[in-house]
Amino acid sequence: MPDFHRPPDWDQPADRHTSLIDPVITVRQLSRFGFARKALTRIDHALVFTTARGGYEAYLPPLRPSRGEAAAKRYTSVYEVDMGVHPHQAEIALPSDNDAFEFLAAVDLSWQVVAPADFVRSGHRNVPTLLLGELQQAARDITRRFAIHDSARAERQLLHALSGQAPLGTSAGLQVLWTLRLRRDQQNIDHHRRLQSIDHDAAERIRTEQQGIAYDIELNRRTRKQDELQAGRATEYGRLDHELALRRQAWQQEQAQLRARHDAELRQLEAEKITFYQGYLEQGGVVAWSMHLAKNPQDSRLVVDSMREDQLRLILAEVELARELLSGDSAESYELEGPKRRALDFMYEIFSQHVSGISRDLSPSRPSTTPSPPESGLTETDPSPDIPRSVHANKGAEEAPDQAPAPAPAPAPAEQTGGFPGWQPPPGYGSQPGAQPPQRGSEEREGLAP
Repeated sequence: MPDFHRPPDWDQPADRHTSLIDPVITVRQLSRFGFARKALTRIDHALVFTTARGGYEAYLPPLRPSRGEAAAKRYTSVYEVDMGVHPHQAEIALPSDNDAFEFLAAVDLSWQVVAPADFVRSGHRNVPTLLLGELQQAARDITRRFAIHDSARAERQLLHALSGQAPLGTSAGLQVLWTLRLRRDQQNIDHHRRLQSIDHDAAERIRTEQQGIAYDIELNRRTRKQDELQAGRATEYGRLDHELALRRQAWQQEQAQLRARHDAELRQLEAEKITFYQGYLEQGGVVAWSMHLAKNPQDSRLVVDSMREDQLRLILAEVELARELLSGDSAESYELEGPKRRALDFMYEIFSQHVSGISRDLSPSRPSTTPSPPESGLTETDPSPDIPRSVHANKGAEEAPDQAPAPAPAPAPAEQTGGFPGWQPPPGYGSQPGAQPPQRGSEEREGLAP
């Protein structure tokens, strides 16, 4: 800082980053030899000197007057002017077509002193107030033409009108860059915000309803599609169930027919069995025992023993009956001729039977030429029925006076007696199927001896 004998008339404690509204930093009175140094101020500040005749001479940085030049021109004062760029923001109210409402203009300024002498000469000490006043004076007539809600069009018209006029601050030696944004007052803004909120809510509700209707339509379509699919599925299931029921009925009917056919075949088989067993049972015990042995060959001994017991009991019963008839006197002789003849025939048949493989002479003078037929179910070791010899002797003695003994009956051929060649059933024990009973007469008994 320069070294002066007196303090400055005006001094701002400002540096490079200080926000200024007055670019004049200091103002000093000068004596004739008061300007003693070269460096009176900062290098980026301008010096404006006043002369005795009221003139202003400016020295832009980095120019500075010499001591001799300052003394020769007899400067009376010096102004130190900041030539930096200074931003400023402000809001001003501009009238609308209705005095109840005002536009609110947001202004961004950037000013700089380019003619320090002109600025000092103008005498302004508040640059933002100077610029905003010029701007407001030029804009009031324009904004009066527009309504408060027509802020956008008013802003465009204002910018267009101000761009055709002289730049702001030219008369004060300033270079100004500015921009402006015009908007409604706060109440109108709040009102329109509320209206916008209502519109948004209504639009949201309308959109919700519209989308809800679209959703309901889509849901209805989907539900109808599902119903169609379910109906089609139910129809298909019903058709398949009906076909299954028909198949089940057909199968049940077929099974019933098969059961009926099977029952008929079983009844027919039972009838055939009944007929078969009836025929065998009607033909006698030997045939029945033969059928039993055909199914159960391991029961051969049981069958043989049973047949032997039955035959023995039958023979004994017939012998006892013959003895009673021959020895009794309860009937007349002519009444006993038939029974006696039958008894004698039975005795001849008994005498003619013997065990297979054992020959027996019927008389001492003539051997028997009759082959011994094999007995059904009897082995070679089986003994002949046990008959007392006294019975046979008595019978022979009683019958000898009346008639001669009859010869033994010849065995029937194999094709007449059935499956056993030469076999004859015992008397009273049934007959072999297909075998003819032997015919015995008085001429057959004449060759047999007791």
